[in-house]
Amino acid sequence: MKNLLLPPLTFIINNVLKMPFSYVDEVFDIKKNKRVPRWVLLLPGSGCSWAKESGGCYMCGFKTKIDRVNHRKQASTVKLMAIYRLGKLLISEEYPRILTIYNGGNFFNEEEIPLNVQQEISRDVAKSPSIETLLVESRPEFITEEKIKSLTSFLNGKKLKVGIGLESVTDYIRDECIHKGFSREDYETSVEILKANGAEVLTYVFLKPLYLTEQESIKEAIKTIKYAFFIGSDEVALESAFIQEGTKMEKLYLQGKFQPPWLWSIIEVAKRTSHLGPIHIGGFEDEPPPLDIPHNCKRCSERITNLFKEYNKNPDIRLLEDTYCKCKTEWMREIAHEPLTPLTEKIKEPSCQVLVN
Repeated sequence: MKNLLLPPLTFIINNVLKMPFSYVDEVFDIKKNKRVPRWVLLLPGSGCSWAKESGGCYMCGFKTKIDRVNHRKQASTVKLMAIYRLGKLLISEEYPRILTIYNGGNFFNEEEIPLNVQQEISRDVAKSPSIETLLVESRPEFITEEKIKSLTSFLNGKKLKVGIGLESVTDYIRDECIHKGFSREDYETSVEILKANGAEVLTYVFLKPLYLTEQESIKEAIKTIKYAFFIGSDEVALESAFIQEGTKMEKLYLQGKFQPPWLWSIIEVAKRTSHLGPIHIGGFEDEPPPLDIPHNCKRCSERITNLFKEYNKNPDIRLLEDTYCKCKTEWMREIAHEPLTPLTEKIKEPSCQVLVN
């Protein structure tokens, strides 16, 4: 009877989320030096508290998506655990080494994911014969000594890995161009807590925040990646700007005042930082579906995007070094220009002051 219910229940959840909510793919494990199976679970909690309190980060469309899924209601323990167990049943014939949970917010925030759900999932991972690592995401304010000690004890020797969206090493850019709402010191404290308790750190670095030129964006991303590895991050995910509805980034994009980065810029950042540690190049598929994504010209965009996927499976920077297209000359001309207007002045321009509902 349970198996008969799987297809309709799965269809309903996938249809609500507009994408598969539980699946297994492969990621490169730098320590094992090989690809390993990963279980990805989309767990729709109550939504990012930062987005609810302040409108959220300028590029993030998660709030719009979570509100549609949960109808602005608190996510219940029963519902979340039912989704978890159904997701586990769907991959029961697989043997993933990693469980990655995306909840559109902060896994450690008990208003988003109830404490008993956090604990029950951790206990279940501890009992899993194949899962070795639990990867979740959180803002720094929810990464406390008490919380990390507690969950690592429930994991009983399995590895905890936490993704933190630092985005930019520069406090001014993180505040005014991304609207993250925390400081570099907050990030450093979180890394220190995680490392002291045997957890690993994945740092998200953002390429091309609002108001930065292509050249400035490249330099800032490189500087941020260097800093993240210096502070103790085990891995970096390079996430590039794409346009989602309901964001300040969308408003400026529709006014012709912002464009996603060139794919050449992503390659440039990866080439200049890959020697520092493992770097994953983030994809451009998301919910709500992007209105525009990083690209070059029509001749090479698809080819280079596919190269990124190959690089993530086998992170050999030589895969990206030899690629070429005529449009690279245009990109080189663009990044050769120094910005004419200081960033602080650019942000104050009336045309850049847009409100987001």
